[in-house]
Amino acid sequence: MTKCAIDLHELLLRVEGDRALMQDLLSLFKEEFPQRYQALREAVESRDASRVISEAHALKGMLSNLAAGEAAEASAELERLGRNKEIAKFPESFANFERIAKELSRQVAAYMAEVSG
Repeated sequence: MTKCAIDLHELLLRVEGDRALMQDLLSLFKEEFPQRYQALREAVESRDASRVISEAHALKGMLSNLAAGEAAEASAELERLGRNKEIAKFPESFANFERIAKELSRQVAAYMAEVSG
């Protein structure tokens, strides 16, 4: 059984039970996440600590708001590595983030198909 990447109960509490608002948040995530993800990938590949900090921080906020705790923690780790200039650890940490992000994106798409369905 796959772990739930988003705490849907927590997200529903945050939007005070407004399922339409929750759907809007998930749609916004689906639209904006790929660009942020790609920007972080490019920052990691170019070993640019300041860009990693910036992109990871933005993703951390986005993911936290979506109640995607594991993904938010993975982006926070990248932000921490950037702040500490631990550039050699970027690839491994990004690989972990990437694994989590792929599952998160898959689950968001499945959830949206289910509720629009």
